[in-house]
Amino acid sequence: MLQNYLRSAWRNFHKNTLHATINIFGLAVGMAACILIFLMVRHEFSYDRHHPDRERIYHVSSRIEIGGGEWISNRGVSGPVPAAMREEFTGLETVAAFYTEHLAVKDAQGQDLGEEEVLVAGPDYFQVFGGYQWQAGNPRQSLSAPYQVVLTESQARLYFGDQEPLGQILLYKDSIPFTVSGILADVTVPTSFKFTQFLSSATLITNEAFGQNFGLTSWDGTTSSSLAFLTLAPGVQPAQIEAQFPDFIRKHISPEDGTDPTELRAFELHPLADVHFNAELGIGRTAHKPTLYGLIAIALFMLMLAVINFVNLETARAVLRAREVGVRKTLGSSRAQLISQFLGETFLLTLVAGLLAVGLVQYSLDYFADSLPPDLSLSMLFASGTWLVLLLFLGLVSLLAGFYPALVLSGYAPAFALKNQAFAQGTTSRKTYLRKSLIVFQFAVSQVFIIGTLIVGSQMRFMLQQDMGFRADALIHFSAPHWWEDTTDRRFTLAEELRRLPEVSSLTLGTLPSFYGWSSNTATFQSDSAEVEISLYRKMSDTAYLRTYEIPLLAGRNLHASDTVAEVVLNETAARAFGFAQPGDIVGQTIQINQRPVPVVGVVRDFHDSPLRDKIKPIMLGMEKSSLNTFGLRFHSRGKSGDEVQRLLQQVETRFKAFYPDAPFEYAFYDDTITNFYKTERRTARTVNAATLLAVFISCLGLFGLISFTTHQRTKEIGIRKVLGASVTNIMLLFSREFVGLVLAAFVVAAPLAWYFGRDWLDQFAYRISIGPGIFVVTALAALAIALFTVSLQTWRAALANPVDSLRSE
Repeated sequence: MLQNYLRSAWRNFHKNTLHATINIFGLAVGMAACILIFLMVRHEFSYDRHHPDRERIYHVSSRIEIGGGEWISNRGVSGPVPAAMREEFTGLETVAAFYTEHLAVKDAQGQDLGEEEVLVAGPDYFQVFGGYQWQAGNPRQSLSAPYQVVLTESQARLYFGDQEPLGQILLYKDSIPFTVSGILADVTVPTSFKFTQFLSSATLITNEAFGQNFGLTSWDGTTSSSLAFLTLAPGVQPAQIEAQFPDFIRKHISPEDGTDPTELRAFELHPLADVHFNAELGIGRTAHKPTLYGLIAIALFMLMLAVINFVNLETARAVLRAREVGVRKTLGSSRAQLISQFLGETFLLTLVAGLLAVGLVQYSLDYFADSLPPDLSLSMLFASGTWLVLLLFLGLVSLLAGFYPALVLSGYAPAFALKNQAFAQGTTSRKTYLRKSLIVFQFAVSQVFIIGTLIVGSQMRFMLQQDMGFRADALIHFSAPHWWEDTTDRRFTLAEELRRLPEVSSLTLGTLPSFYGWSSNTATFQSDSAEVEISLYRKMSDTAYLRTYEIPLLAGRNLHASDTVAEVVLNETAARAFGFAQPGDIVGQTIQINQRPVPVVGVVRDFHDSPLRDKIKPIMLGMEKSSLNTFGLRFHSRGKSGDEVQRLLQQVETRFKAFYPDAPFEYAFYDDTITNFYKTERRTARTVNAATLLAVFISCLGLFGLISFTTHQRTKEIGIRKVLGASVTNIMLLFSREFVGLVLAAFVVAAPLAWYFGRDWLDQFAYRISIGPGIFVVTALAALAIALFTVSLQTWRAALANPVDSLRSE
């Protein structure tokens, strides 16, 4: 019996190679999309699952009121918060405070080993995050004393080769010695905490030079590098901890004007499972949950389109196998046996499609490498348990694609089937209605993706072309290495040498106008009627800052050179937040920054300090010599060739190396930096573009197969019409008219759905486009053109056929 079914399946595939190929390739594309997205989603949701008690681990973040009732979030907390929580809160098992910092590393002989991001922590860190495997040392002692460092196995091998790492000395911050006290196994599972060097936080208290930048005792400042995680006691709910925050804030923060501090500061808890999905508060590379859910929806739609193709083609071709069904029923086959046969044929076809899909997944992993997690690979498909999921997936696809066609085929009555009159049973109109409905669904999905592509593309162009409030072209930026250790002011001497290059238009030292990461200060202004307190975002700048970045000064003057912040320049938003309707009126006034009076000497035009998804924040520019670390170099670009720019960069590197011979010269063009702000949006655009192409391709594949079958079935009708005088155009219009109506019906369904989801996506941007009618007109015309082109490929050939050939048998 099985051999007979296999022979029948092979004969059916061989006789209908075109339709079998269309079905296989359509299913393969849909299945490949599902498998790829399954691998990616499974990977993203597996982050940090290796820690015991992970359900009880929470991240503490800050919320700060910046004026006008607007709040911003910061993943960090003030330095004293973790220790105070440890002493005062009930319901906590462990509180871990740790800090992230980029530090220069040297070996015991002073040989430069590069600059690394390190984590400064105590034993509490390993009590909260207990998923580390220790090769040497132990979690309770290895970071308990000052000047201890724990390394991962690969980092220890990099520094010491085959030598025993325990007891070895490493120098941080140029000269502070740390002793290796523990070795961790490399973390091979997905994690947000990809640190390879852990320094003891006890050193912060013992060594003043090491702890000076960490703000251990200040309740006013908040930095994203000061982090707090905690483990709840068993049975304690997060709400019980959050209920203790208001009294905690009132105890430790006391605004001078008597304002309730809970109106200015708040803390929030976030489960460890959410850390990887929070771009604003997360650590390291993050993912976006709504995007992952969107990808799941895309995968399901791709699979549905492929299954619809199969159902449409198989039900349309069912009449060709009517005699076979009649013969089998006459010879005693039951309906259940026929359904089993046809489902078996579908499974064989799906199996071939699955093998092809695996190849497409490997190609996609290479092609979309920039948009996928860096450690995603096809080997994950062959991991334990995944094979079973894959087989179940193949079975499900076979059932979805094959059940209805099998039901239709097995339902033919032998009396009609043997006379080749299966259509006389009265089900033709129902099947035709179903096929038309499925085509409408396919093109509705395709048009939703087309509209989505146009919306995402338009928003991307808008963001990249929007005036940022400063000039980013013809400008490179790079940082002075170990600038916090620079006691000889090398960076200022280097700046003077670079300014003397004839190709350099201007050069500044200071924080980039727009970049990820920020630092803020609490600032107050006492007017005649009330005291206004806001958070000011701090940017350090020198006297050449405004000229180099071409930020217009609206009122007052530029900053004067100063070792400390003796005066500030504000942006328009900050002036308005202090209550000045005309921003320039604040010039000459004095504000309090961290309880110290500072005069306002100027106001600049608002500029975007972060991507356009965020509103412009209140910003202060101040000069503090010790904090000036980033070079912004503008060069004369008019008439300059690429080779001339490269020669300039070589000159800059030569001078840089003269001052920092052991440091790499790492620069970036600022306009590229701005473009990189939108990596998430670019990934979204690329994903939507790929989904659109796949949806259109699968829909057209099915439409082509259906129209090729239809023209074959109506070959004699076409011949008769030509004999009676119908032109090629008449015949093409005959076939096209029906599909044009279906595409327009699909547009009516797609347009409101796409508008709703497009508007929802745009709502995340503070500055965005409006969805105009042009997008929908272009989509409708594109869908019509695609459908007509697909139909024309087959109808043109059928219309040109000689009617003598098609009518010969009559």
